[in-house]
Amino acid sequence: MVTDRFGLPLEFRYTEPIQPSKIQQVLYGQVLNSYIKKEVILETLLKNIEVSFKALLVEDDALLEIKGKNYSVGRLTLTKSPPIGETGKRQEIAPGELLLQLTAEGNPIRLTLPEGASTPSPATNTPSTPPLSKTGDVEAQASEETRPARADLPTLLIDAAQSMDIVEPLRRIEKALDIICHEEGLMATNPAGTR
Repeated sequence: MVTDRFGLPLEFRYTEPIQPSKIQQVLYGQVLNSYIKKEVILETLLKNIEVSFKALLVEDDALLEIKGKNYSVGRLTLTKSPPIGETGKRQEIAPGELLLQLTAEGNPIRLTLPEGASTPSPATNTPSTPPLSKTGDVEAQASEETRPARADLPTLLIDAAQSMDIVEPLRRIEKALDIICHEEGLMATNPAGTR
């Protein structure tokens, strides 16, 4: 589901459950589940989304490997940790993982970023002017200016949290999928975990 800054849905897509054959289960082995999630489901959904978006929030660490061209990818987890400070406060807990305080009174969320992604501090946000190339080449600078910048995911989430509950749309997706599965007589979750 793609939402606007208020959490209102702009687009919603889902796939029917995928039931691999016994031969596929044997041939793909342990990588079957990951393959179905990344290559079959997520890639298909991303190709068909018509609305542009800035962040892709996933619930499976394996999906963090998706390479977003114009969007950032991350996994949110609710915590029961006490607030870590004012809104926007970030606390790195491991490489690629941080606690992020989205609201002044709520618990921080745990944000997991793709491997190799940094956990930027507020001071390392995207600069407003592109850096000059080593040679000062005007052409290189122009291409930097026209390339869409991928935003810092923590900053995007902090900004969005000012007008919406970041986690609430994720709950709506679960409920919508449960309704779809119930109406179609399908199991709430299938063996491949492809909800």
